[in-house]
Amino acid sequence: MKILLFALRYNDYGLITLSNLRGIKVNCEKIAISDSITCKILDMRKKLVVASIFLCLMNSSFASAQISNFEDPRLTLSTVEADWLIKTDKTERPQVGSSSATLLKAEDELQFQGELAAIAGNEGLVGFAFVETPLSLDLSAYKYIEFYAKSKEPGVVYTLTLKDEQAQQDTGTLTFEQEFVVGTEWTKVKLPLNHFRAKIRGRIVDGFQLDLQRVRSLSFQINRSNQESNSPIPLQFALDIGSEVYVTNQD
Repeated sequence: MKILLFALRYNDYGLITLSNLRGIKVNCEKIAISDSITCKILDMRKKLVVASIFLCLMNSSFASAQISNFEDPRLTLSTVEADWLIKTDKTERPQVGSSSATLLKAEDELQFQGELAAIAGNEGLVGFAFVETPLSLDLSAYKYIEFYAKSKEPGVVYTLTLKDEQAQQDTGTLTFEQEFVVGTEWTKVKLPLNHFRAKIRGRIVDGFQLDLQRVRSLSFQINRSNQESNSPIPLQFALDIGSEVYVTNQD
């Protein structure tokens, strides 16, 4: 955008001399004194023109600054094309586990589905299935994880899980989890990053905080222990996840 700069000064008659930086002048001193009223009128018009140009330039500069400083506030964590690994209680504990799961990659969604078993454990029925993708991201500048999802059956509780570099503990794998429920139609899910709870083997543990600067994986899980006591055994589940999972600061 080409910008014209003007210099303004008063002459001996109290009138304005208008010149630009190229040396072009409009000088009322050359106009006869008898025409001073006309000269003043012309000068007022020049001042109005200069003021209008100045305001236009200010508005244009402000608009340009807004556009140039705009940044997409979202950061993508995972997509359909990412590498996803399926795990169940059967793959991890083949002696007792019997849950099964599949992951289908459609053009614009992930389809995580299967059959959740119920294994008698020390604290009730257990069983799990999840799909996980590796990450290596700093999320400390963000407030929420956001994505779209829908469930084949209403009321099924799913879990979004994050891991950081603290994952390997003597008593088991440390995860940071947050549950969510969606309906049978596409629903936007927004999970605050400061609401993830530390767990080991499904139990809440104290003394750990998610290191948002070193997030190493993300997974979608279904756990028997999170379901209603009267939910079917086995439980048929199907969770569709939108094409992107991202972090954002937008409330």
